[in-house]
Amino acid sequence: MRLSNVLVRRAHEDDLPRLGELLRTCVAHMQAEGIDQWDEVYPTEATLRVDVAAGTLYVAAAPGRPIAGAFVVDQREEPEYAAVAWRLVGRPVRFVHRLMVHPDCQRRGLARHLMTFAEIAARRAGCGALRLDAFTGNAPSLGLYRGLGYEDVGEVRFRKGLFRCFEKDLALGRAS
Repeated sequence: MRLSNVLVRRAHEDDLPRLGELLRTCVAHMQAEGIDQWDEVYPTEATLRVDVAAGTLYVAAAPGRPIAGAFVVDQREEPEYAAVAWRLVGRPVRFVHRLMVHPDCQRRGLARHLMTFAEIAARRAGCGALRLDAFTGNAPSLGLYRGLGYEDVGEVRFRKGLFRCFEKDLALGRAS
């Protein structure tokens, strides 16, 4: 897979069966790797259906894999975020949720590519910051966000445990 051959687009209803497959594959892969982040409770195919209907879910298509990855970029601020000491205040923000990359496509730069797309989308929407959380037991995702220049600003607790909260100043220059 070459990133020049990756198409990122909004997901549509016809993508839901493949998105469900991607979700199940990613959950099984994380669990096999000892990352107890996602399960049958969250996220679900119903979650993805709501994301598609809202127009906030994006998919990445690559040669041989119609849906190699997916993510949400939206304005939904989790209630738990109220306790986070966000540093970039007083400006519109967007949030990334549910970033997933098919295991066969991991470690090839696709997650980085998707995050760059999310940053561009947020910037085009007039936002000055992009925020997200990452499970403390998911070392690859923590490394990804830190490597992309996201600042760790605190933690929150969700059902599965502790999550680090990250944000990036989109006004500092081009996307990663």
